[in-house]
Order: sequence, then C-alpha cells, then structure tokens
Amino acid sequence: SRPRTVVFTQGSQCTVVACNGEVTEYAVDPLAKELLVDTNGAGDAFVGGFLSQLIDGKSMEECVKAGHWAARYIIQQSGTQLGKTCDYK
Repeated sequence: SRPRTVVFTQGSQCTVVACNGEVTEYAVDPLAKELLVDTNGAGDAFVGGFLSQLIDGKSMEECVKAGHWAARYIIQQSGTQLGKTCDYK
C-alpha cells in the first residue's frame, strides 16, 4: 500500500506535497498571461495527470510534472476541450 499523501495546488504558485512526514514544493512554470484562456477544469486536469503517473508507479516528482502539464494544457483551451492526440512525454 502507498503512504498517505496530500497534494495542495495553488494555481500559479508552487504545488505542495506532504508524504511520510516530508513536505516538498514543486515550482509551477510561468505561463504568459496572453496564453491563459479559461481556468475551468485546471484542478481536475491536474488530478488526471498526477494519477496517470501514480498508477504507473512513477516518482512523486513525475506525478506532479504530469499534473502540471495537464493543468497547463487545459487552461489554454476554451472550456475543457482536448486535442485529438496527447503530446505529453
């Protein structure tokens, strides 16, 4: 079983992860204001990206990286529209 983990997202501020008595901050890459379209779904997108890596056994850093990528992608769309293919690497 996995240890209990708490994740705090804070928009453009760092994401905070508490796990096993340790607290780690992960920086969020800045996004130019003109690229920000709609923040609806950003949190859900983060969770989807994060969990996609967690179930694959990736490190916490990789989980947060995927969550940041998904949230960054969705806030550049109107509504929660997805493209035809995913280019996450």
